[in-house]
Amino acid sequence: MEKELESENKHLKYVQKEYSEIIGDTNLKIKNLPKFYPNNYDKMLEEKERLTKKIEVLDSSKNKPYFARIDFENKKDSIKDICYIGKIGVTNYDNEIITVDWRAPIATLYYDSNIGETSYIAPEGKIEGKLTVKRQYEIENGNLLNFIDVDTVSNDELLKPFLGVSADNRLKNIVSTIQSEQNQIIRKDLSCNSITQGVAGSGKTSVALHRTSYLVYNNRDIYSPDQYMVIGPNKFFSNYISSVLPDLDANGVIQYDFIDFAQTYLEEKMDVRNSLDILSDVVNGKKDIFSYYITSMEFRKEIDKYLEKYYETLIPNEHLYFKNFKILDANIIRETFLSINDKVHKSLKSRVDKTISILSKKIDERKNNILENILSQALSNDITKDIQSQKVKDRELLKKELNVSGNNILKSYFKSLIKTPFQIYIEILAENDKLRDNNFDLEQKQKQIKNKKMSVEDLTPLMYIQYNLFGSEEYSKYRHVVIDEAQDYNTFTFYVLKVIMYNSTFSIYGDLAQSLYSYKSIHSWEEIIVPVFDGNCEMLYLNKSYRTTIEIMNEANKINELLGYSLAVPVIRHGKDVQHCNIHLDNLYNYIINIVNTSLINGHKSIAIICKNQVSVDEVYDNLSKSIEIDKINTNNVNTTNSVCCISSYLSKGLEFDVVILLDVGKSKFDKEKVEDLKLLYVSMTRALHELYIVE
Repeated sequence: MEKELESENKHLKYVQKEYSEIIGDTNLKIKNLPKFYPNNYDKMLEEKERLTKKIEVLDSSKNKPYFARIDFENKKDSIKDICYIGKIGVTNYDNEIITVDWRAPIATLYYDSNIGETSYIAPEGKIEGKLTVKRQYEIENGNLLNFIDVDTVSNDELLKPFLGVSADNRLKNIVSTIQSEQNQIIRKDLSCNSITQGVAGSGKTSVALHRTSYLVYNNRDIYSPDQYMVIGPNKFFSNYISSVLPDLDANGVIQYDFIDFAQTYLEEKMDVRNSLDILSDVVNGKKDIFSYYITSMEFRKEIDKYLEKYYETLIPNEHLYFKNFKILDANIIRETFLSINDKVHKSLKSRVDKTISILSKKIDERKNNILENILSQALSNDITKDIQSQKVKDRELLKKELNVSGNNILKSYFKSLIKTPFQIYIEILAENDKLRDNNFDLEQKQKQIKNKKMSVEDLTPLMYIQYNLFGSEEYSKYRHVVIDEAQDYNTFTFYVLKVIMYNSTFSIYGDLAQSLYSYKSIHSWEEIIVPVFDGNCEMLYLNKSYRTTIEIMNEANKINELLGYSLAVPVIRHGKDVQHCNIHLDNLYNYIINIVNTSLINGHKSIAIICKNQVSVDEVYDNLSKSIEIDKINTNNVNTTNSVCCISSYLSKGLEFDVVILLDVGKSKFDKEKVEDLKLLYVSMTRALHELYIVE
């Protein structure tokens, strides 16, 4: 063992030396770039940016260049590959492989295979052979602390050192701890649509981001990073993962939360009332019939009916005129428009463009006849000389216009006919019997829409109308879209995202047990497999929880039982018992401060005080901010600068903290007879990695 450790130490120093030499050579290249590109400044800057990024990646990896090793004997030629696996793959200038990228095909042997006969799939086909060594390293600050040989695919004990770290390092450490069931999902082909149902703490977000990184790496010769998109639930979540994608060598991947995506697609800035605000109303007993209806596929059919009628009556009875001269008959325009194949030209814009193209040719063919008729009108004896003179001038203007093209005249004509998505949405709501019968205040809603004041639920129908009117040509570039916390979407929203990004496959991640918006969200993944993906979508599962201790997960599983969902299986990692306490308000803040100070002394780096709603968050923050450094998180403030934050239960979804202090857990706030409240409790409890305090 001592000899082996010496050998491994020697190899680590060799790899670090190679990294340093490559960094030095790359810096030299940057200095000499002006010589290589004397007449192409833009190309020189592009190459400088590429080489600078290479140095940054190498420099950040040098102290921990790899985390595992596999020895594989190829059955075909008996060649033995010794692969040191790291976050990035590095080859020196002699074309010698120094480290193998974790995303490379051969690296899957580390995640999926036992010692012995095995195989993996490479671009050239199936590679068979024998895995003789599978080793895991513990390297910190450039020093080898330990290594262990692994005999089985999954060993929870090996995960303990990695799962015991603080929240800020967990997402970045997962590359070395990816489990077989996670690896299978990460390495699904780009052509695969998938839905992953994963329990709280099963690594859904980590798997989602690593899958994105894997696809970027393995399709880098075909697609660029900006052809991938990640859609998260809110801005706080986006900030939370923004440092992870670059760390995973996935710079350039497009990130949105749903509201930002909608506003970008609609090309409109709006004052959007977030689902979190509506949820606050719902959990306090208010019904939201409107939000439920407008996010349903039933409402989509109402939009389709309206648009069908709108298209049929789009062309008015008036003829096309220019300066009072008739250019085209209304019947010709209408017949041409209605003859366009709507299966080929799906959006109104596409149909209009095709119509303009056809009619422009008709105008061009009839140009001379049109001008002759206009000239005879201009020279008519029935009009005064002043009018004759004006008509001749107008004819000359038209002649110039027609000599260029009839396109501009036609574009102006159609532009005046096409309504905005907001106008159409208002009209659809006004004509809707269902909303009128439920005494919904349509007048107030229409006023809000005119002033661009929306609920987040309005965005789905608006995007669908926008898509039907104008299409989504610029979104055709996307090849894969990741949606995290997807249990809070509805079938209609999934459908709209799919039609907008029609060239893209989707990876969808969520947990139905954490579905907070029962008034609008799906209740089963089956609701989207056929309506959205025509059945071309694979259902996947992650049932093991890696986030929390056994003690915390067992407590959260009590809620899963009440909800009737499958129980999460915790990894073998014990911690402190969950602390329940009933404290009088006079002593509450001293109790919280004591926990915070003790946690910080014990080395915990993130502590969340989770309240049921934002009102409680504001109150707790006002009292605590006088005594400790603390951040208040809300929909307008998503940045954290301190180790301690105060956050609402519904905004905490998707996040994780070393320590959670959960307040308001009494019937006056969390009613355990309400499904919404049970789910909020489940979400809040499962944010904790190491310690959970529940205050009744």
